Amino acid sequence: MNSFILFLIIMSFTPGPNTIMAMLSGQNRGFKKSLPLNLGMAVGFSIIGIIIMLFAEQFRDNMKILFLMKILGSLYLSYLTYHVYYSKPAKNKMIILGFKNGLLVQLSNVKVYLYFITGLSAYSLTGKFGIMPYRLLVMVIMGSLGTLSWTLFGKLIENVYKRHYKIFNNVIAIFLIVSIIDLWR
Repeated sequence: MNSFILFLIIMSFTPGPNTIMAMLSGQNRGFKKSLPLNLGMAVGFSIIGIIIMLFAEQFRDNMKILFLMKILGSLYLSYLTYHVYYSKPAKNKMIILGFKNGLLVQLSNVKVYLYFITGLSAYSLTGKFGIMPYRLLVMVIMGSLGTLSWTLFGKLIENVYKRHYKIFNNVIAIFLIVSIIDLWR
């Protein structure tokens, strides 16, 4: 049980495409205006989680599906990297990171698929955590708390970001590139 909880914390709160975009949205739009993005991510989490819950074994063993997800995820992350790298604080306001963007970043986020494949099929748990829908709910809540915390972090560093946006954008773009590379390991 402890290893499962530790797995959830590490996967939910470490940088990934969703947390990076949540932080960027928090920096540029504030916490409240970033809630639609976070809601889209939560819905994406839920959709992926339900699909994985129903077909966990097939997803884990099907290399063609994983390969396709890697290609789509890489393309979408490349698109985000380009826009983050070239954006300026005033222009970032124009990039609408709303519900649809949150949903798309989750649906193309291989880290989320691996999160659910591992969390739902690799752990043998007893009690409530042994019940798949309960485990799914806990995983969706934990993942959503991760993105919300990164959004809040982005809001807290907003003023620093406005003064040093090029450094932040470069670092965020590098994290997104590392995320793309990490997909292919």
